[in-house]
Amino acid sequence: MKKNNGRLFFQNDAIYVAVVFASVILFMGLLALQIFSGITPTRIFVGVALMFISFMMNVFEGKFGFYITYALNFVQFMIYTYEYVMMQNESAPILLAMTFVTMVINMLLQYYVIKLAAKIKGIEDSKREERGKAIRKELEDQMFSRTSLIVNNESIGGNQGLSEAIGRTLNSSIDPLTTLPGRDAITERAYKLIREDISNMRESDNPDKVCRPFTIIYLALDRFDNITRSIGHKSMDLFIQNMAHRLREAADPTDMVARIDDADFVILYKRSLTPEGEKKYAAKLVKEAGRAFAAGLDSMNATIYYGAAHYPVDSRHGGELIAIAEERMSKAAATAQGNPAEDAERTPLPGEDIFKDKSKDEIIAIFERAITDGSLHMAYQPCFTADRKLTGFEAFLRFEKNGISIPPHVFLAASENAGYMRRVGGFSLENSLSALTAINKIDPELTMNINISNYQLREADFIQAFQNIVSYTDCNVKNLILDLQEESLISSLADIRMTIEELATTGVKMALDNFGRGYSSFNAIPLLPVSVLKLDGNFTSNLATDATVRILTRSAITLMHDIDITVTATGVGQEDQFEILAGSGCDRFQGLFLGSAIAPDELEEFVRAHA
Repeated sequence: MKKNNGRLFFQNDAIYVAVVFASVILFMGLLALQIFSGITPTRIFVGVALMFISFMMNVFEGKFGFYITYALNFVQFMIYTYEYVMMQNESAPILLAMTFVTMVINMLLQYYVIKLAAKIKGIEDSKREERGKAIRKELEDQMFSRTSLIVNNESIGGNQGLSEAIGRTLNSSIDPLTTLPGRDAITERAYKLIREDISNMRESDNPDKVCRPFTIIYLALDRFDNITRSIGHKSMDLFIQNMAHRLREAADPTDMVARIDDADFVILYKRSLTPEGEKKYAAKLVKEAGRAFAAGLDSMNATIYYGAAHYPVDSRHGGELIAIAEERMSKAAATAQGNPAEDAERTPLPGEDIFKDKSKDEIIAIFERAITDGSLHMAYQPCFTADRKLTGFEAFLRFEKNGISIPPHVFLAASENAGYMRRVGGFSLENSLSALTAINKIDPELTMNINISNYQLREADFIQAFQNIVSYTDCNVKNLILDLQEESLISSLADIRMTIEELATTGVKMALDNFGRGYSSFNAIPLLPVSVLKLDGNFTSNLATDATVRILTRSAITLMHDIDITVTATGVGQEDQFEILAGSGCDRFQGLFLGSAIAPDELEEFVRAHA
């Protein structure tokens, strides 16, 4: 049964209707008794009872009860007027006065209730605003108070490098060695630029024309550990400080320079540079950083490499942009060998030109046609346990145009830029929850993972829209898992925390998606309202060949289990990946090795085959 939390009493709709119906019948019955009674004391006594019922209906049945009682009292007033004028009934004047007093008191009471409700709403709004301001400070305090929960974990404790890396993230807003901004500061700066840019694009008729790209350059000293062992940590600290000073002096005054870790630095610039201009600028930075290791005729054998990532073509997430730039820097170090300035030419993504230079109205028209003709549709990838038992599905939104499969981040970015994510998100939710209802009729334990964007969570009426879809599809919310993007959740938790808390009260579970795609933080996970952690496919793709990734993956899984968080591995494409993850204690698995995404019309048959 539905509930209306706006009523103080009788929130259940069925009970409320029953109470209203019963009170009206009782009122009409007593009024009839009064009309047909010729005994004055009886009529007065019934009049008092009708006054009491009117007050109770006004108090307990809310605004609708007030309207009903006012209508009933008006009927009373007209009846008593007729009795007094036409029938000269001696009790009619008394009953008229009683009815008039009842109507006046009910009106004053309703006015008082309205004023009181407005005052309470003002107080709640004020408290909500103050709470929003305090959330970020609260998160920081919680981060420090719960650090021991992570750092004392046995799996992490045995890995000194990982423990130190976790500790460093706690104080990375300002780097204490160089006094440059740290990892958190540069990541937050990137997120702020992205949020502002997306907001501007939504308000523009032509999103591409107002898009303000920016670039991340990741610059690092090659063979850092070897050099540090040969010269010692104290000497290396002085070299890092020298590098930091030279980079800050060499960078444009409008650019942001930050130290990420060791001798790794990031430069963020918003200026418009040609590819050749970018290479010249990066070469200048590399040269200046290298001068820290040379003086006069003497120089150390120190090589510096760089990689670059660009918003929005490479990513729309701050941490992921830094990770992409670092990956390109590593590739340059592995292949260029002394010529770090070459970056591979970017290959245009399939279908990218469909939205290029289109106005907002044209982009919306593309999506409307896609929803109508089925170009925009759902697919469901199965999820299994280690013993290959089907546990549920993840819902994916697909867009195929003119035989081309458009990557999700391309068409989702276009819909967000055009302010159309509400419609696209609603389409995904409605279809996914309908699919969950269908598969639960076959197996009531199967779950459904659905991706939710920050844009949706920031909508003022998202909770109401979500509850409407749940009611319409009649799905079991206990089997619903909402996938929240890791980087977006960590960076925007203060903005969406209240929405997430309200969602959690409905019984919906939360999953932290894309863990390991960008710069992930173990320390933040216990602070987030999630019960499932999803390892990104790129994070686990090198399990079979990279011992470091295997150690980190096993430690992460053990750590999550210690704080009662289930771990799902995504993008499992090979048997050796599956075996290593299963041996490491991973709970759930999805990827091409176990099964590709299934069309909606094949979903129920697939479930029956695995029942």
